[in-house]
Amino acid sequence: MSTKNIAVIAAGQPTITPAIIAEWKEKHGAVYELPVDDKTAYLREPKMKDFKRAFTAMTNGGNLAFGEEMINVLFIGGDEEIKTNDDYFLPARKEMKDFFNFDEAEIESEGNNSIITIGEYKCKVRIITRNDIKLAEKKNPSDKPFVTQEKLFEAVCLEKDEAFNDRDNASIRFPLYQAIEKLQNKKFALLKKL
Repeated sequence: MSTKNIAVIAAGQPTITPAIIAEWKEKHGAVYELPVDDKTAYLREPKMKDFKRAFTAMTNGGNLAFGEEMINVLFIGGDEEIKTNDDYFLPARKEMKDFFNFDEAEIESEGNNSIITIGEYKCKVRIITRNDIKLAEKKNPSDKPFVTQEKLFEAVCLEKDEAFNDRDNASIRFPLYQAIEKLQNKKFALLKKL
């Protein structure tokens, strides 16, 4: 960012110019505007590491902690009050759910294997066994978010497009993990009290 743009933000003037937004897009990729009444925050697009941090915060501090972590880590400019004043923060944190709107993965059977398609990218996985799940869980002794899913994918993946090597791409990872969950639960179970 140029010194001039930093001075505008540092002076407490929340006017964000198109030049600042262009610099943010160049640095962070997608940029989101989050207006709350008379204040506006600007957020960068989250990566998997951001979701991991937020889910860890949620595990330790509840749903509110998830929203706090997401807004704090993604905030790149605008009105600080959105982070610090409850009148602005509480409605802003509710909007964090929109970061979970990803394309759904398609799953096709190919013999004993499955083809998972996310957008234009594909991978082939074999049948997931109980032992695969046990080994993946064992490789995540501190129960960190998404590590077990990643280890399970590594164990069962037979072929994959290059896009699946980017572990920080949430638009691939979330649908992939959902597809792997579906493949583990092909049958329906319902516990009934008699």
